Amino acid sequence: MPLTFFLPLSTYPDPTPKAALLRAFDMAASLGGEVTALVHEVDIEEVRNAFAHMLIDVSAMIAAAEARSHATAQDLTAELEHLAKRFELPLIVRTARTRLDAAADRIAGEARTFDFSLLMPARDSDEQAAIAEAVLFQSGGPAVLFPDSEATAHLASAAIAWDGGRAAARAVRDALPVLAMAGQVTILCATDDKPIGPASVGHLQDYLRHHGIDAEAQLFNRSEEPVGDALQRVAMEGGAGLMVMGAYGHSRVREFILGGATRAVLADRRLPVLMSH
Repeated sequence: MPLTFFLPLSTYPDPTPKAALLRAFDMAASLGGEVTALVHEVDIEEVRNAFAHMLIDVSAMIAAAEARSHATAQDLTAELEHLAKRFELPLIVRTARTRLDAAADRIAGEARTFDFSLLMPARDSDEQAAIAEAVLFQSGGPAVLFPDSEATAHLASAAIAWDGGRAAARAVRDALPVLAMAGQVTILCATDDKPIGPASVGHLQDYLRHHGIDAEAQLFNRSEEPVGDALQRVAMEGGAGLMVMGAYGHSRVREFILGGATRAVLADRRLPVLMSH
């Protein structure tokens, strides 16, 4: 049975980077599945302020922004159709038109009925970062986050960031269809980040072996390097084209407070990362 992939795309104020779309379609084709893209167009509420209208033509500015969003949506849709044809993948394209402040919740809700979400938020885009976080923490499913520029992405080798915690265990379970296709799997443990008992790593190896996946363990010391950066570095040095890790965070009145490794990877992705909360 083919996997289902959900691919949300932004058009305003910053468009989803095209550079990552190729890698996303390549991975979806490697895993075998169908892609449903949701292209978000902005709906800007009219400003009801007579004084503002006296100074500038607010209506014209809103119309221009919405027109730019629509043109970007058409451009991204054309790229989606090109890639779907190239990789011979079934593709459905939907559109959603909402205000910017409603986009994250709408997209997270749409993501709940797919096997995987494919995310590629543009660097320094607060709006796209908010969408990525909403999908990670509200969709109830795993997401693969791609770098927003050209980067290596393959399944010849995959790495698992393991600390024995709940989120890491959830990510491994969600990633089983992906890990089963990887040529090589390595379990990465930063020994000076959180205490990880040897039994925990052994139990993970037994669990993976039960599903036909042989995995080696690699312990490393991150020293002063942030753990999110260290995990990505060690994974790439080992030739990994994908890393699996748990997404850590908790809500404080709808504001998600992210864990250090989660925050670092979201801000600076150097290889595709399959994350799950």
